[in-house]
Amino acid sequence: MLTTNYQLSIKLPTITLVAHKGCLIALDWQTQKILQQLTAQAHYIQSKDLADSVDDDAKVLRNTISQLDEYINGQRQVFDMPIAIATGTPFQQKVWQVLRQIPYGQTISYAQLALQVDNPKGFRAVAQANGRNPLSLIIPCHRVIASDGKLGGYTGGIEIKQTLLDIEQASYQR
Repeated sequence: MLTTNYQLSIKLPTITLVAHKGCLIALDWQTQKILQQLTAQAHYIQSKDLADSVDDDAKVLRNTISQLDEYINGQRQVFDMPIAIATGTPFQQKVWQVLRQIPYGQTISYAQLALQVDNPKGFRAVAQANGRNPLSLIIPCHRVIASDGKLGGYTGGIEIKQTLLDIEQASYQR
């Protein structure tokens, strides 16, 4: 297991990326505490040293950083690095699969998400599943907002959520 930190943009905090067996398994905003145990188990490598490594985990971290840079610059709408999610309940996994289907530059409400996972009254449950998403941004939980159009919550913080939505809206409207 290999981990690195990366500064995506001056508007966003540093992220921690974790790869295992050639797959990205976590993207952790450093404002989050959810994945501390996972990152504590991983070997740390500085992002500048990734280029010299031939390790499969280093390759996926390099690929992820490249795709994140393209996303921030409005050049990528879909992430295609190999991912693996070993955590989460079956319900959380179902929510995360639906999140991956929300189109770039668009949002849905927690109530709409609850309908899509066949739990029409479960908007709080889907909100909790969003908060446990180990690959936020890659699995775009930032695209889920409250029914009244307000942002609702985001594990990395509302400012990050707003920044990500702004990036997508600016790029989507080009």
